[in-house]
Amino acid sequence: MRSVDDDDAKKWRRDVGLDSPFSNTRPAIPRILALLPLGAALTALSICLPSDLRPLAIRSCGIGLGAYLTTVHLVPVISKKIPKSKFGCDLLKRPPRLQIDSKDKTIPESLGLVSGVVFVLALVISDAVEADDIVDAHTLAAATLAIALAILLGFADDILDLEWRYKYALPPLMALPLLAAYNGGTIIRPPTMIRRLLTDTFVGDVSNTILGLFGGSIVPEGLGLVDLGFAYQIYMVLLVVFCTNAVNIYAGVNGLECGQVYVIACSILAMAAVELQNDRSENYTLSIVFLPPFIATTLALLRSNWYPAQVFVGDTFTNYAGMALAVVAILGHFPVMLLLLMAPQLVNFLVSIPQLFKLRPCPRHRLPTYDERTGLLRCSYVNDRMKIVEKDSMNLTLINLVLRIKPMTEPALAATLLVLQALVCAAALFLRFGWAGGIY
Repeated sequence: MRSVDDDDAKKWRRDVGLDSPFSNTRPAIPRILALLPLGAALTALSICLPSDLRPLAIRSCGIGLGAYLTTVHLVPVISKKIPKSKFGCDLLKRPPRLQIDSKDKTIPESLGLVSGVVFVLALVISDAVEADDIVDAHTLAAATLAIALAILLGFADDILDLEWRYKYALPPLMALPLLAAYNGGTIIRPPTMIRRLLTDTFVGDVSNTILGLFGGSIVPEGLGLVDLGFAYQIYMVLLVVFCTNAVNIYAGVNGLECGQVYVIACSILAMAAVELQNDRSENYTLSIVFLPPFIATTLALLRSNWYPAQVFVGDTFTNYAGMALAVVAILGHFPVMLLLLMAPQLVNFLVSIPQLFKLRPCPRHRLPTYDERTGLLRCSYVNDRMKIVEKDSMNLTLINLVLRIKPMTEPALAATLLVLQALVCAAALFLRFGWAGGIY
């Protein structure tokens, strides 16, 4: 689909992006890169997973394959039924100050609804197929309900264009099924250095007093273990808020929303396979059931969202995708590991704080700026799309920081950011399995 006519496309040098080796017009390299995370996860499953759990993985992957084919079929079908009023304009393929007319809105939005509904149906099938002695039905039902709520609220955001204060207020409501289903402990094991502070210095006494307000304490016989009490529930809610919004603000480039979540989910699946090699735990077994359908539907949506995007995923996808990552981390009891895997999203959030909290001017769109003379994206400034302040300054996002180093085409930018995501996930897995003994 095109947002401009052929003359404008030539005048604005859109051919530069379309001729990129990472563009969908040359699908070989994008498809190879897309299959690498999935190949790594499936390799980990085939090598590390205990033999008695392999039928479970085969069934889950089979359900995932069905979900993938269903999503691939439904996305173009449903996109034709989206009303024209819900079409959007691709802002990264046109000059920033050019007025947007109705004829420029050519890309259907909110197609994350399709992949989300298929994913929920896949979870329902998994719940019906798997025995309770493998995965607790109550836990899987709670996870499914949380995802369904996230899809509903995300779609409401796409339709109603909710303000940011509601986006921060609604995720705690979506987290209620998780809090009800969570049956794990509230004790955490800090790194060695922090444990020494808690046992050998006054920091332990102060921390113990503060934790007492939440029903927690420093575990006396635990040599620095910390019982967070009901502060752990607060931490879980905050994790849901972070995950749903972190994916939402690290977005705007064709393929980035789906791609980042896809890489993280494949990394978690590989981690679960390695963990199950040594410890038969239901915490990680849930990941084997939950993640293949999620990965499959996300990959199917990525096909249509990669440059040049034929559909937009909308807040529906970013909402339920962030919730899916939070669900598997909370019920799997590895929330800290999730934050390591989401280090780029965390950095993007920290960099964005001055603008998100209105400490610096913040335009509605902090997307990169398209340079129609070169066909490349460059880092954007506050006044690029509309003059709102006298003293201009750069929009504070990780995407803009990368473009400040080197302007590039949109597909090259997406590929760069996803390779960065993959490297971060690989480093996080190395820390967990190769260096954890030195930290803990």
